[in-house]
Amino acid sequence: MTYSALDATKPTTAQTRQASFDSTRTNIDALRDILIATGQVQGFNYSVAAGTNAKPTQVLFKRSAEWIKVDLTYDGNDLVTKMALYYSSNSGGAYDPMADLTNGYYVLTIAYDGNFDVSSTTWGLTP
Repeated sequence: MTYSALDATKPTTAQTRQASFDSTRTNIDALRDILIATGQVQGFNYSVAAGTNAKPTQVLFKRSAEWIKVDLTYDGNDLVTKMALYYSSNSGGAYDPMADLTNGYYVLTIAYDGNFDVSSTTWGLTP
């Protein structure tokens, strides 16, 4: 069986209803697979935009004019405590928060226990 990779050009309005459903399902499966395998979406290239490679304060994931920016905040133990997520459709010319539709949340706050293991995460609005 041949693996069906993500096809960002589908679904289209030219497809039949069933073909649209099929290509949507295939794309969701492909996204699931690559996120599980790598934690990234194929085609988006990673780079450190601020900070250092060891402790980046801003990272970018770029695919053509589409950019995802992640601003990182650290605590005194150099653990990431906040991740603010932004999207640009014009090569970083302007960014919008990657907010959910229900609450507008786009900032992930990460809490750690005494062993520096992640104990909880919450979504909010404050970077």
